[in-house]
Amino acid sequence: MEDISLQSRIDVLSEQQVLIQDSAVAFIAQDEELKKTRDNRFVQPGFDQQTWKEMAELGWLGFLIPEQYGGIGLGFDDLHTVLIQLGKGLVPAPFVATAVIAASVLVNGDNEAVKKDRLPALVAGEWKPALAWQEARGSMCVKAEQVKVVDGKLSGRKIFVPDAGGADDFIVSAASAEGTELYLVNKDAAGLSIDYEQRVDGGFYGQLSFDRVAVGDKVAGIALAEQVLAAALDTGRVAASVELLGVMTRALEITVDYTAQRVQFDKPIGSFQALQHKMVDLFILSEISRSVVLQTIGLFDSQTSAEGRAAAASQVKARCSDAALQITKSAIQLHGGIGYTDEANIGLYLKKAMYLASWLGNASAHRARYAELTL
Repeated sequence: MEDISLQSRIDVLSEQQVLIQDSAVAFIAQDEELKKTRDNRFVQPGFDQQTWKEMAELGWLGFLIPEQYGGIGLGFDDLHTVLIQLGKGLVPAPFVATAVIAASVLVNGDNEAVKKDRLPALVAGEWKPALAWQEARGSMCVKAEQVKVVDGKLSGRKIFVPDAGGADDFIVSAASAEGTELYLVNKDAAGLSIDYEQRVDGGFYGQLSFDRVAVGDKVAGIALAEQVLAAALDTGRVAASVELLGVMTRALEITVDYTAQRVQFDKPIGSFQALQHKMVDLFILSEISRSVVLQTIGLFDSQTSAEGRAAAASQVKARCSDAALQITKSAIQLHGGIGYTDEANIGLYLKKAMYLASWLGNASAHRARYAELTL
């Protein structure tokens, strides 16, 4: 099967976007056999530092950061061409968590000194922040309650902090007497302890426990913190959905190639009508997801209302989460027995889909959220 993402978009991509996409295609081609992905599975920090450095050199870490802070200041329409390829290559790097979500929080915060000091370092790949916002399993509430700040000291716990082992600082939401605020906290701060939990895709979540930990710079005050958090998380949901599109696209490509090569009853199994129908159904699923993704990134770049962006983020996350899981599970089945072995790369696509589909809210949670926002 030809490169679906390229063929579906080549007629509408700008010259700049084609160049960005070409650089991303070449980037993932360096590890076509997914050696880096396998080498970094369940090994702290769960991602490849050299890969992160190369991303910085390509300028990708500054896509959503304004030029005045050392970034490029591009939009989702440009960023999505990279995210699809990162999904297709299962690239071991906290790109969405750091260069999309954490970067968005910092850019939209109200501390200009922090922006000028920290964002250029993030763009250069020299500083990796991680957002610590979630306090309860399955929760999508951005209001801080369990982690409290009193007299400049944090107490409480945050869970599901992605790639915490490689972070230099954490952006932590905390409840003050007046409301939610956002602070920077250094990973080595006295009183901060981090426990790690393995993710199904080979990365790690961190659980942060604060015992009167001194806060660093304030990123956003009570007037802005929850709004900034909500916007950044919705941006992250769209980015994760685009990455899921890359995962499902490549999983289907691999499966079509495999069924064309595997012979049974003296014929390639891909010639059997029942399997052809199955793969067409999966292709339709991926193309519907692609359409929703393109619609959503257009909406996000058009600066619509916060409610409209939130509804669009939930719509695309629900769609891509379901589709990616269905396609990757079916890909395993179409591979037969070999698909269930750890040595088969197709299994890595299912594991990545399982992680991304659950991160920042699963399909069921986002269908419910979409209904609340639109009805």
